[in-house]
Amino acid sequence: MATETPNNPPKEPPDTAHTTAQLRPIQPQERVFAIDAVRGTAILGILVVNMMFFAWPFYKILTVGSFGGGPLDRIAEFAIWFFAESKFITMFSLLFGLGFSMLIARAEKAGRSPTRLFSRRLFVLLLIGLVHTFFFWIHDVLVYFALTGFLLLLFRKRKNRTLLRWAAVFLAIPVAFTLLTTILGTVVWTSPEAVAQLESEMGSQRQMFEEMYSRAMTTYSSGTFLEVTAQRAVDFTFEFFGGYLMSSLYLIAAMFLIGTVIGRRGMLQNPAAHLQSWQKLLRTAAPIGIITSAIYTWAHAVGDPLALDWPAFFQAVGTYIGGPALSLTYVACIVLFVQSESGKRLFTPVAAVGRYALSNYLFQSVVCTTLFYGYGFGLFGRVRPALGLLLTVIIFALQMGLSTLLQKRFRYGPAEWLWRKLTYQAL
Repeated sequence: MATETPNNPPKEPPDTAHTTAQLRPIQPQERVFAIDAVRGTAILGILVVNMMFFAWPFYKILTVGSFGGGPLDRIAEFAIWFFAESKFITMFSLLFGLGFSMLIARAEKAGRSPTRLFSRRLFVLLLIGLVHTFFFWIHDVLVYFALTGFLLLLFRKRKNRTLLRWAAVFLAIPVAFTLLTTILGTVVWTSPEAVAQLESEMGSQRQMFEEMYSRAMTTYSSGTFLEVTAQRAVDFTFEFFGGYLMSSLYLIAAMFLIGTVIGRRGMLQNPAAHLQSWQKLLRTAAPIGIITSAIYTWAHAVGDPLALDWPAFFQAVGTYIGGPALSLTYVACIVLFVQSESGKRLFTPVAAVGRYALSNYLFQSVVCTTLFYGYGFGLFGRVRPALGLLLTVIIFALQMGLSTLLQKRFRYGPAEWLWRKLTYQAL
């Protein structure tokens, strides 16, 4: 498969090509079914992973590494670790990179500044994400997407091969760092004095997380909206510096670049013309994703979340190698499956969710925080993984039904309309 340069992107297929120089959002008749099907699947997978973090303080996973429960809950948790964790934020990130490549192509065709348009789009997304974070839910990805998105502008004129190399670098950085800390933890910390010091530090850290867990548990389960908002600010600060800057940034950036390359090659805009490429990608990514995800699941089950040991290293391998690999496997399977009429019919409700992905993503937060938080139905800390999966199925089924009805009357969802309005109105 030939590699195109950024200045010579593949021609858009007839259903996505723009015939005028007017810069505008993609119209409903220009949508590509495969893209919406992948996007809707990503929305489902994100809810699968997020459900337990809606229901419990995320500090719980930092202290005991599990949400507990009976045998069914453990099976559900293993399934989430294997099939979902780090697989769907990567899929969503890939689609963001795809959208970047398509937006750049449209802006250049219309003779407008791609940098100005994309920067404005990111700024609006950042504002939406901040409102979502502080008034609904701290594990928002929109803020992280917006901040990481500015990195894409540095790669706008770079060749596809360069983008893929940088994607590999971004994925290798946290794996290499974890390997280094693991080696230090197993080789350097060998004397009884060093081991005692390390255990003391881990004990202090665990106690700190347990206190943070207890405070968050009380606030989210019984606090007022203002008290919960204040707790969200505290938790987001911890999440931003300890989660995003230390780990998520690299995963998101890598998938942005991979998605940009896929977009430049037209693999999702015109999947029928790239079936061999998708088949080849599936054969390559599936074995890697399955093996590393199995290792990740084992390491998650046996490891101490605060330890600097080999299970921690294998968790990093599963996150930064298994996550992208299995995510690409899912994308390839969906693309190939929806080429048939029966596959397309099956994914039609899922694609409807994907058509209004931003609205549906925010909808999940509104519904789940209302279910779990003290100012709503107060189920916080009461739902284990198995019941969480059931709730996920119910909520997503509701979203499929509402999205199917919505697309009969409205071109955009409310969040999509606002994002486009604020992005394009001054251009």
